[in-house]
Amino acid sequence: MPGLKPRSAPGPRSGLVHSAQSLYAQLRDRLKAEILDGRRPPGDRLPSEAELTAQYGVSRITVRQALNDLQKEGLVVKAHGKGSFVAQPAVAQDLTRLRGLSESLAGEGRSVHGRVLAFKPGKASAEVATHLGLAKGAGVMQLQTLRYLNREPLSLNHSWMPQAIGERLVRADLANRDILSIYENELGLAVHHADLSIGAALATPAQARSLAVEPGSAVLQVERVVHAPDGVALHYEHTVYRADLFRYQLTTARSGG
Repeated sequence: MPGLKPRSAPGPRSGLVHSAQSLYAQLRDRLKAEILDGRRPPGDRLPSEAELTAQYGVSRITVRQALNDLQKEGLVVKAHGKGSFVAQPAVAQDLTRLRGLSESLAGEGRSVHGRVLAFKPGKASAEVATHLGLAKGAGVMQLQTLRYLNREPLSLNHSWMPQAIGERLVRADLANRDILSIYENELGLAVHHADLSIGAALATPAQARSLAVEPGSAVLQVERVVHAPDGVALHYEHTVYRADLFRYQLTTARSGG
């Protein structure tokens, strides 16, 4: 790429030729080209801010701006205390069918597994009670899991279900099996439909620690209420996905006039 050169090249301290493009944009585009043409494969650790500063003779602020732009584009992910890495290609879950994460993503060399962080009885908050059609303070079971795509943290999940259902899940493999599959194959509960709400958010410090990203990183926030055929809510879940690894996809058709 013209313009940006390592500091070892002759020329001014910045190693840049005169250009209308800002220094940080030149560095960003140089790193972006290395990622897109495969010279920096997914999972590759980028040089540290100090190393890039020394290599290209630019300021730490310039390096930080370039990396922040790459992160916003989904090409780079920052791991707290570890540095910046080339992001894995995002996987997509099809919204045209109601399926669990493993059902949607497993296969083609991908592995989806999880870890149960908490599973305990509690009382329904006003929000949870509204979603489940229960009275505020009614008994519920709270489930918190961390799901991984291969070895990368993918999503942090909080679920609440009526206590009668939750107590039947105590011995189920909630870490590695989709709860929808457990309902159907182990509990004999029919799953009919789900209501979804999807939005963008920024990772809180606690979410960032679980997902191995920087606080304030973009995340995809999904709320889902799963219903039985009679409309009764089986559970309400709140899930935060890493935006650099996950997206939804949907095919829509425009009907004729």
